[in-house]
Amino acid sequence: MKRLIIICFMALSLGGCSSFLNVENLGKSTIAGFFADVDGLTSAGLGLHRLVGEFYDDYYIRMGELAGDKVYLYRVNSSQSELLVYDFASQPSDNSGYPQLIWKRGYEICTNANNILFYGEKLYDTFPDKADVISKHLAYAYFARALAIFDLCNVYAMPYDYTADASHLGVVAIDYVPGFDAELPRNTVKQCYDMVIADLEKAIELMGDETERTPTYFSALSSKALLARVYLYKKDYANAARYAKEVMDIVPLTSKDDYVNMYRKAQDFPGEGILRMNTYAAGSGMINMCSPLVSQTCTIDPNFLATFSDDDVRKALFTYVAEPEDGETYEGKVYTAICKYLPLKGGVSTAENRRCDHFVLRVSEMYLIHAEAMCLGEKNAVAAEADIKALRARALGKQPSEISLQYAGLEGLDKLIQEERSKELCFEGHRFFDLKRRHEDVVRYQGTSSSFLHLSYPDHRYVLPISQVEMQANDKMEQNDEY
Repeated sequence: MKRLIIICFMALSLGGCSSFLNVENLGKSTIAGFFADVDGLTSAGLGLHRLVGEFYDDYYIRMGELAGDKVYLYRVNSSQSELLVYDFASQPSDNSGYPQLIWKRGYEICTNANNILFYGEKLYDTFPDKADVISKHLAYAYFARALAIFDLCNVYAMPYDYTADASHLGVVAIDYVPGFDAELPRNTVKQCYDMVIADLEKAIELMGDETERTPTYFSALSSKALLARVYLYKKDYANAARYAKEVMDIVPLTSKDDYVNMYRKAQDFPGEGILRMNTYAAGSGMINMCSPLVSQTCTIDPNFLATFSDDDVRKALFTYVAEPEDGETYEGKVYTAICKYLPLKGGVSTAENRRCDHFVLRVSEMYLIHAEAMCLGEKNAVAAEADIKALRARALGKQPSEISLQYAGLEGLDKLIQEERSKELCFEGHRFFDLKRRHEDVVRYQGTSSSFLHLSYPDHRYVLPISQVEMQANDKMEQNDEY
């Protein structure tokens, strides 16, 4: 932790802001100088969005899928760090792999958010006429910090109800700018969740009662959507349902006709996004991971693909037909691929707009959260059915009244909800964390390329180890059990 904070502070003090805040060098040699005016604050806020986008694109989505049960990994094309996650073989000594990198990137977000909050607060007195702008960027920081701490808990801690009072180890819930010599212990999962919820409530307060969707920016709406997810993971079903419904009442589901384009033509079809990270001119690691035209790293497991009916629009996202823009070598060839990250090129004038902005939050997830909360919390099968019928009807191009669900009791309905969730949210960074929060085993299909077919909950490998670099830099850091 101390090492990461030092790196971020050095980046600012040396004027190389682009590495961490992703803003232009403004010629200010200190952090205080950088935040001396509102321009510095707004640049930092934009940079915070970029940091979150990189965190999801490069690490978090992959972690949530590689450790799950729906991906087929091509071992010959994969990096060693990806294989270690896929095979549940990560060790503290993997300092160039996921144990170190997700932690490092997550705390880059926290450090920069804390700088914005510390220095931005001081600008109210100096620039009273810019109070709205200042509040918005402080809200950005609260949201980003909450998202980072929640995601880091998903990676490095067991689920909220692993202990009865959530007193087991979480991550470092850092809410201030520490000194260079600070050595920080891990907080409990309860303390982490309490901070996450408080941060999101503060973000909503600062944003005000806004309902307009701005999916490429953190917003009050995205804060409510994230609260719905956090409460679901906490198994506070009443609050999960409440926040999910607030978002559902504002954001419509994307139609079947626009569904594929919502992923593959992000510049023209923002779709049902509540928060999706803008990859304009930024590139995407997920494109390289999924594209069959380069060294394709992963694809959908064929057994999972077989569970989609031919009339399900979601199945179309797993067939890649090479376009003329792909070159004569590939044009017209058909590949099985995860097309959620493979943009359509035809008819898009600039290469920068050929992109698939990855989703962090979208309204389909809210339907699934609401359904699960109604089923397990309220025991209201009718309300849960309505949510699932809406999603399934959209996928099949039908009306909800035409959809019939077959299940036995609330347990059967819960299983049906999870099946729908796995199809709707597949390869968006949810699967492994869903299995963990529900105390379920990771069971891979026969034929997987992994050497690890079955992980039984609560095996210690449901969490990554704290990296050796972090353990050596911080005497107060505690390692996860059995590492």
